[in-house]
Amino acid sequence: MPYSYSTIDEFRVGFDFQREWVHGRGLLLLLAFYLGGVGGGLYLASLLAGWDAGLLIGMGIVALGKGSAHLLFLGHPERFWRAMMRPQSSWISRGILFLGFFLLFGLAYYLFGGTPFLVLSAFFAFCLITYTGFVMAASPAISFWNNPLLPLVFITAALWSGGSVAEVFHSLASVEMDVDSLQVLSLVAGSAAVVVLFCYLVVNYYSTIAAKEAVLFLALGRLAWLFYAGVVALGLVVPLAVLVPAYLWGVPALALAVAGLSELVGSLFLRYALLRAGIFAPVL
Repeated sequence: MPYSYSTIDEFRVGFDFQREWVHGRGLLLLLAFYLGGVGGGLYLASLLAGWDAGLLIGMGIVALGKGSAHLLFLGHPERFWRAMMRPQSSWISRGILFLGFFLLFGLAYYLFGGTPFLVLSAFFAFCLITYTGFVMAASPAISFWNNPLLPLVFITAALWSGGSVAEVFHSLASVEMDVDSLQVLSLVAGSAAVVVLFCYLVVNYYSTIAAKEAVLFLALGRLAWLFYAGVVALGLVVPLAVLVPAYLWGVPALALAVAGLSELVGSLFLRYALLRAGIFAPVL
């Protein structure tokens, strides 16, 4: 079959998509990745902005959202305990431990305060938003994921999402917090997200044949509409178009809320697009 994107989603013989994480129960794993990033990012953003309730909301998103999605994905509760018993070799096991330690030290800091609990909870929150990238990057069969920049994509997206949730609460519910610090976090994380995602795609384009196929699938294939409308427009352009003037001159609170919600939707599309573009190279 000739290679052509004019017919959309047509690949050379031998290329195939991974389907386990984007169909059926695999969507629960997508949800777990997303909610872990949002919850962990919100916790870190709340530490920066001095929003105590945000710490609790972030932990709730992780515990109820990410934790429940993981349990439903595994199908049997007993698999949860087996899954966490191989931290020396499995990023999934490490992720479960990161989740547990984050909730333990996060709750301890929320209840008792103290620098040790603050440092430990922030450390494990950072581990939580980072490990998803390492889970995917540890897949040598999918070269589009097997890229050292992928964890940075998830870090910047999670920090931006955390700031976005805080912005929505501040704008719509008039919640008091350090808005200046929050805007700096969102602007820096957003700008970094654009740069890191661009570099990630460029590096993959000039990497292996399968990684290049994945980039072209996002840019020209069947998923292009979602990538440009969901990831680029909603996730990057709209939020930054509000955040930059907000930082320089100020904008109405409703505009910040719209920007935050737009980024949260785009962040979900980003994770779906990355998972959906996982392509196996042909076996020679």
